[in-house]
Amino acid sequence: MSKRAAGICKVCRRTVPEGGRFCKDHLAAANQSDRLRSRNRRESELKSLYDTRRWREYTRPGVLARDPLCRIGILCHGMAPSTDVDHKVRAEIYIAQNGGDEMFFFDEKNLRGGCHECHAHKTALENAGQWNESLVKNALAMWGAG
Repeated sequence: MSKRAAGICKVCRRTVPEGGRFCKDHLAAANQSDRLRSRNRRESELKSLYDTRRWREYTRPGVLARDPLCRIGILCHGMAPSTDVDHKVRAEIYIAQNGGDEMFFFDEKNLRGGCHECHAHKTALENAGQWNESLVKNALAMWGAG
């Protein structure tokens, strides 16, 4: 059984055993910060739309029924079942492009089903400023799922 490589604390830059992100002195503060950030994100006006009846009972189930297999396909090659709903263009950008009307959050032309792994990977790339929608077209075309 192999151990993970040592990591570096993101706060104090000390070595952390087995690839951790924070040393024991900073771990509790980091966990508290993550919880607050998650709560604040969900409480924001835009993120609260995920909690609406329209999203839970109509939009999300409709997209997953329409796209039973992953339409992102960058990791699963379009072969995994869709479990997540992805905004092709980030919701806040898409809404802004459409005059600020929050109803565009639910616009199925900007939504697609995706497996959790591909959706998480796409989101991470987006957050790092490295996402390019052509990755989806190329991946699905390469694997014949497009």
